[in-house]
Amino acid sequence: MVDAYLMSMAVRSGDSLALHANDVQGVVSVRQWQHSDPDPRGPGVLVKDCDWGRTEVRAGSTPTQMGSWLQAEGLLAGGTPFTFSAWLRPTDLSADSVICSWLTPVGAVALVAVGGELTLRRWRDDRVDDLATGQRLRERAWHFVGAVVDASGDGITLFSAPWGRTGGPFVREFVVEHVGPRDDDGCLMVGRAVGVANGAFDGNVGGARLHLRSLDIVELMDLMNGLGDAADHEWQFDDRSDPDSAPPVAAGTPALTLFGAPAWSTLIPPPVESTGRPLVLGGSIHLHRDDVDDCEWPLAATIEVPADAPSGFYSLRITTADEERDLPFLVMGSARVTLLVPTLTWQAYGNLGRSPEQWPGRSHYSLHSDGSPVLVTSSRRPCDTFSPHARLQVEGGDGFADGAVVTHLMMADLYAWHWLVSEGVHPAVLDDRELHHAGAEALSDVDVLVLSAHPEYWTTQMLDALQGHLDRGGHVIYLGGNGLYWVTSLHPTKPHLMEVRRWGGSQTSSVDEFDRAHQFESVTGGLWVEAGRPPNESVSVAFTGFGAGDSLEFERSEMSYTPEWSWVFDGVEGPRFGAEGINAGAGNEFDRVDPTLPTPGRLTILATARPRTSDHFGVLEYGRSRAPHPVVAADMVMAETGAGGLVFSTSSVTASGCLVVEGPDAPLRRVVSNVLRRMLDSAR
Repeated sequence: MVDAYLMSMAVRSGDSLALHANDVQGVVSVRQWQHSDPDPRGPGVLVKDCDWGRTEVRAGSTPTQMGSWLQAEGLLAGGTPFTFSAWLRPTDLSADSVICSWLTPVGAVALVAVGGELTLRRWRDDRVDDLATGQRLRERAWHFVGAVVDASGDGITLFSAPWGRTGGPFVREFVVEHVGPRDDDGCLMVGRAVGVANGAFDGNVGGARLHLRSLDIVELMDLMNGLGDAADHEWQFDDRSDPDSAPPVAAGTPALTLFGAPAWSTLIPPPVESTGRPLVLGGSIHLHRDDVDDCEWPLAATIEVPADAPSGFYSLRITTADEERDLPFLVMGSARVTLLVPTLTWQAYGNLGRSPEQWPGRSHYSLHSDGSPVLVTSSRRPCDTFSPHARLQVEGGDGFADGAVVTHLMMADLYAWHWLVSEGVHPAVLDDRELHHAGAEALSDVDVLVLSAHPEYWTTQMLDALQGHLDRGGHVIYLGGNGLYWVTSLHPTKPHLMEVRRWGGSQTSSVDEFDRAHQFESVTGGLWVEAGRPPNESVSVAFTGFGAGDSLEFERSEMSYTPEWSWVFDGVEGPRFGAEGINAGAGNEFDRVDPTLPTPGRLTILATARPRTSDHFGVLEYGRSRAPHPVVAADMVMAETGAGGLVFSTSSVTASGCLVVEGPDAPLRRVVSNVLRRMLDSAR
């Protein structure tokens, strides 16, 4: 594979693109895309080379920054004794797990769990020595762990105790030269070895404290039981006002900085039963050795986007001696008809099923190596779903045909784009992050906002912007299914980081019920419908069923034949439509009307697709029923807002695949095109 990524996937004409790469030599060129699916039922691959952006790339080999850790600067000093302690809950001890480390006058020292055994590791003169304690840590159990360094810098005591232990902690003393900190570097790391590139601990860290003296066994015992004197330095793990640092308890202590985008957690050891005293202030930080914030590969090229570059889908094509790779990006613009491209969905699915050694960073549908759900993902990494060729290969089972291929990412977004371009409406594109940051202002010149095939992940700011568009009388065409589903947040200063904490609904993994609070925003993880903002109030429908069985056609409702709505079906013959195109009119994931939930306005169901075989399922929040069943259906609907706008929903991930077919054999395209024209004729 070609190891490369873009710092941003969406720019405007006149901006520049930053390409970062690792061990890549080749040529970069720019391509403009209108359609990327080679399926013969569609128009084929429609791409052209641009006459700008061509350059050579020569990027050397650079270590990939992976893993997360904690770090405090300027706390340790040569000749000063100290005691570091923390509560740890290791979740994977199959590999060496670094607890804490610091530099010494001759190298470095770390507390490491080697095969689960607490060990003192020393780096000196290109040698690595391990001194084992004989004390073992257990996975998914809380332990009180740390080290005491005496004033001479030649004596160190390691201690540990599982939660609930009666008596004092296990201690092991070592007399070893030069284990104290050196004078010119007071850095203390938790979860990473000093001088090693990556984080190397899986598990929760809480209650980190630093005493600038050597504690004896009695003091350690008190500390373990929530008693004793206050530490010189201590941090709060329940204050998420800055997601990149744990603030100090008292003034004079630097913040404990988080690196690698770890997950904040409410998980802590229980308080001491006899006193009720908490062992840890607030929550904990869950570190993973496979976390990724930014791969931090060097800048390989800067591409200037011309001021007259039209809005649309593009890619940087990297050609090496062995292979080629397209890295997509959007040139955003302003137009009456604007397609919102769900790049957060691209990121959420990124590297699903891929080896993290080859594709750094996991998807929101994956588990970390320790089995915990992936809560934070990054776009600054090589990602297989950031591609015009990306497809999701279904392994089979759970309602999906074995080997089924789902086009629901960029390829499906290009179905919608090809349709809009072919309609001659001169559309523009906008991406999720731009809508998040710019809000409703990003839609100020938009009459018709088109939502693509799978806009699943929405932030509060995106929902607010959409509502502002509707309140101004703007129109919406929703071409997808399973949209506006998961509560999502973006890092306040690192927009490449997104957070999803699944709870309830149809999900592949779930956080603990009490661990749903997001670290990037003041929101609670789960479904937007549970948060009081159901997708129905924006697009009239909500996720209700899924499957990859036979193609589903829509059947017109009685209301669709009335004079009020028959114009939607001008040029369409017969009561059924939607079997044409690359995908079925209704399939994969689809939505329906829920009469118990609010809508954008007066609602009319124009058509419905109902599976008649048992290879389609209802989602968990509606009881997980097999078709045929009333809740397993896709409703094509129109809503009239109080501000004079229209909201039209096809309610299916696969519907946009029908839009690439033209002529008399394209009734679904005719329906959606009729709606688009009416919206443009009745624009604000």
